[in-house]
Amino acid sequence: MNSKDFNPGDILKATYQEINKGYHPIIFISGRSSRNFIGAMITHHADKKRNVEMEATHFKNGYEFKFDKSYVVKGRFIKSEEWGPFRKIGQLTEKGLEFVNNAIAQEQEETFAKYFARLTNDKNIQ
Repeated sequence: MNSKDFNPGDILKATYQEINKGYHPIIFISGRSSRNFIGAMITHHADKKRNVEMEATHFKNGYEFKFDKSYVVKGRFIKSEEWGPFRKIGQLTEKGLEFVNNAIAQEQEETFAKYFARLTNDKNIQ
């Protein structure tokens, strides 16, 4: 449990990663409980319907994480402390944090597994 050591806009990397658990870089949004926190997910997948393209000005320089055609997934994800400890690899600028918060403001808090299941069901319906 080390998410309490981070601030909104910090970009984190999980120690324990699986494709649906801590695989992508995480933007720390807020604490939630002693077992999890709310984070946004950065991806390179250019799905304009579900992901919002970011800009280089959204990221502070001097960190391991660098802008590279980055997108934020439209979701407020419940991230488990069990994936940690987490390590800070980057940080959003004030403009970047505002951008991310606006992009995910209307989204419900959910696990990525629930998000993915909902996405799959939506594709099957179309």
